[in-house]
Amino acid sequence: MALQFVDRTEVRSIDQLSEVQREQLRLSGVAYDGQDLPAQARLAEGSVDEGPSFLGFCEHWRIVDGDRYAFDAWMYMVDSGTFFRAGTTEQVAEIIQFGLECDDPQLRLQLGAAMVQAQQLPKADSSYQEFAAHLDHEDG
Repeated sequence: MALQFVDRTEVRSIDQLSEVQREQLRLSGVAYDGQDLPAQARLAEGSVDEGPSFLGFCEHWRIVDGDRYAFDAWMYMVDSGTFFRAGTTEQVAEIIQFGLECDDPQLRLQLGAAMVQAQQLPKADSSYQEFAAHLDHEDG
């Protein structure tokens, strides 16, 4: 079964987030700019002295594999993102300037195909055709 993005949530307040999600957002920020800021600072109104706020540019998605909740996906600042194993702080991949970075080649293909299906990867991205072909192959 192919991975699928589901349950998109536009994140506008830390009140929407569980403790694990707050930690995932904190770690996503560290991956983004190297600054270790709490989730509350990442969702602050207006400009933040400590670093950029993701407010207005932050989504959380669940990624499922059939009926199994497999990954948490954080998309932020238009062209960036971080993937974690579901309900954990174990980072498995990230998006840097729209490009998917993942050390596991098979997981990279699966996440990339799911990004194509969810329209989370621009067609102009250099990996789009590779991931779209994998998605077509999975769909049979």
